[in-house]
Amino acid sequence: MLSITKSQFDEIGDQLGAAQCLQRLGNIHRMQSRYNEATDMLSKAKGQFEEIGSQLGAAQCLQGLGNIHWMQDRYSEASDMLSNAKSQFEEIGHKLGAAQCLRSLGNIHQMQGRYSEATGILSKAKSQFEEIGHQLGAAQCLQSLGAIHWMQGRYSEATEVLSKAKSQFEEIGGQIGVAQCLQHLGNIHQMQSRYSEATHILSKAKSHFEEIGGQLGAAQCLQSLGNIHQMQGRYTEATEVLSKAKSQFDEIGSQLSTARWMQSLGNIHWMQGKYSEAIDMLSKAKSNFEEIGHQQEASQCLQRLGNIHQMQSQYSEATHMLSKAKSQFEEIGGQLQAAQCLQSLGNIHQMQGRYTEATEVLSEAKSQFDEIGSQLGAAQYIPSNLII
Repeated sequence: MLSITKSQFDEIGDQLGAAQCLQRLGNIHRMQSRYNEATDMLSKAKGQFEEIGSQLGAAQCLQGLGNIHWMQDRYSEASDMLSNAKSQFEEIGHKLGAAQCLRSLGNIHQMQGRYSEATGILSKAKSQFEEIGHQLGAAQCLQSLGAIHWMQGRYSEATEVLSKAKSQFEEIGGQIGVAQCLQHLGNIHQMQSRYSEATHILSKAKSHFEEIGGQLGAAQCLQSLGNIHQMQGRYTEATEVLSKAKSQFDEIGSQLSTARWMQSLGNIHWMQGKYSEAIDMLSKAKSNFEEIGHQQEASQCLQRLGNIHQMQSQYSEATHMLSKAKSQFEEIGGQLQAAQCLQSLGNIHQMQGRYTEATEVLSEAKSQFDEIGSQLGAAQYIPSNLII
């Protein structure tokens, strides 16, 4: 319909109408993860808006192009475009556009593991949306703030904030927001080993994404479902599901999701005792995460590589990697993962017969698990007098 309308505007010489249709078509492709088509259309629309002197239209196209770079994990380019678009919106007094760009910039910090900066920016954006009465934007900021709690291992706070955001999306009919909140809530259950609940919620989220054409979200849910099979020791099913997810990621062209697939497959190899294959896959995933600026997941790969060396009694290499991973997690606010690294370092002391050091380190890890409410981590602490 929009293509027909654009043709009609072209016929009658309505440049503004034609550019607006092209812009909307580009945004539809963007929402459906068809980034090449979206980039082409939005770039053309931006040029047309600039020709006729429509600053608003040009700024909106620049914003859309910035968001495409963000979705493709090109964070430097995305930040430049979104900052530029934000300035243009501010110049013409378009508060909504400026707040949207600010939200996207906060999300980029979040994706790079800069949680303190992300929280400050997203909280500011949320306030701006509330000031202008934009419920959708405020709910999206709340969703991102909940995701930050989740990534920092604060599952109780994350569940509360994401459930609130989901309710707000449901009130205003924000289907993609509902699906994304369900996805996060499913991942939280997965992290807490509540596999039945996680499977139910993630399957529901996947269906939501498929209904609205959210290919990337659906593929991410499929990957999480594969990870659940992995965690339950169903390696054949896990490999099958993850391979299907990878095919979908390849179609979309998501570097981040492909790296996550490599990480998941590396973890399967690790759990099957195939250490050589695991090291190869996790090292590649780590390099990919570092290339696109995903520090948290690069650190997760380093942590797992340390664990593999530990399992092979290569304690010097394991200690080096786990200590480095611990420092990286502490820098980005990954409290749970830092505590896990500390726990592994305590286990290495134990395996080497250094029981005094092991008790000291494991006691510190237990205190950290208690602080962040990780019952599983705290339960895995073993006092030195029980170590044989």
